[in-house]
Amino acid sequence: MGILDMLKQTLALSDNVKTMAVQSLVTEACFGMFYVVWQPYLIDLRATIPQLGLVQGVITLSAALGSLLWGRLSDAVGRKPVYTASFVCRFIAMIFCLTARSWISFIGFGAFIGLSAAWMQSNPAGSALLTESVDEIHAGTAISVYISVGVMASIVTAPLGGYLAMNQGYRLIFLSCLVGELFNIVFVSRRLRETLTGEARGFRRPLAGGLKALADFIRPESILIPFYVVSILDSFSYRLSSSLLYGLLVDSYGFNTVQLGLMSTAFGVSWGLSQIPLGRMMDRYGRKRFLLLSQVAAMLVMAGYILSRSFIVFLVLQSVSGLSHAMWIPAYIAMVAERVPGERRSSVLGKLSTLPQLFGVPAPYIGGVVYEALGFGAPMMIRLIALLLSFLIIFVFIDELASKPKT
Repeated sequence: MGILDMLKQTLALSDNVKTMAVQSLVTEACFGMFYVVWQPYLIDLRATIPQLGLVQGVITLSAALGSLLWGRLSDAVGRKPVYTASFVCRFIAMIFCLTARSWISFIGFGAFIGLSAAWMQSNPAGSALLTESVDEIHAGTAISVYISVGVMASIVTAPLGGYLAMNQGYRLIFLSCLVGELFNIVFVSRRLRETLTGEARGFRRPLAGGLKALADFIRPESILIPFYVVSILDSFSYRLSSSLLYGLLVDSYGFNTVQLGLMSTAFGVSWGLSQIPLGRMMDRYGRKRFLLLSQVAAMLVMAGYILSRSFIVFLVLQSVSGLSHAMWIPAYIAMVAERVPGERRSSVLGKLSTLPQLFGVPAPYIGGVVYEALGFGAPMMIRLIALLLSFLIIFVFIDELASKPKT
């Protein structure tokens, strides 16, 4: 076996994983700049923090509906067309940014970027594509490769986005996102291989079943109830606090977009460099311990946010946050995927994203109000308490299904 073949096997580099990695590279090279500047841009458009929270709430509601819709459609018509549609939604969202004259325009942005179900979250069709494109024991590695490629791209472009925003304005960043998503639409349409096998089923019948079918569709799977509870706590507390972080730092401590870009880079370096090694360790040693370690790291970050006002400290904390994300996402997706049959996997991943996000819809607005009433530390304290509860639920109620191979 040649070196390249060994590398492909080691990193779970199937053709689909390679195609999705290229897409991730292009997306994050462009959106790595955008993540840094969109909240400061809203503040430049005279938005208040509660209004910023309102836009974030629209994103959350639309993302919940998008996850539900795309997950169900993905199990009916296939992963590939649904995954491609998510890029079309993001393309439309960026048109709203490019033409914005007031913060109100970002309501349209929020509706479409959320509908993509690919805004700082895992699209259910994309998650199913990754897990179905490799052997089950390599699922964590495949997810990690996909994530790390994009994160490493954002490491380079995040500070560039901050610099461009300060010196050239925002339009060039928005245009780059439009071009990147147009490339992704064409590239994924031509290169991605469908992984859904057998006859499409499970979409028309529930629609014909009326209220009973709808109740069955919304009802959480009993084996996944701890995951739903943890996700609800995470969704509400994250959107109340961390989803507003850059806007709060600008408004409260006067951070500029270059500093925010450097923070994003620190986050990305930590996440990107650790993602593949951690993914392989999860596949080798099991995933529960990494969910727990992720929550511990996130609690340390929240404690630091509460206690410090120093840019340097926030820079270091972003590195710890990157490690937390690197541990959480592949472990969580892989543990859910192994608990449900393949023909329902995308629907379940969509549900598991949708229901928690519905609880999180009012959270950004509440976070903005809490911030204006009690200051920067109050939303972060709520997040810290939620993380502690999540840790206890994972420790007590979530188990590994089976021992993982040690080879």
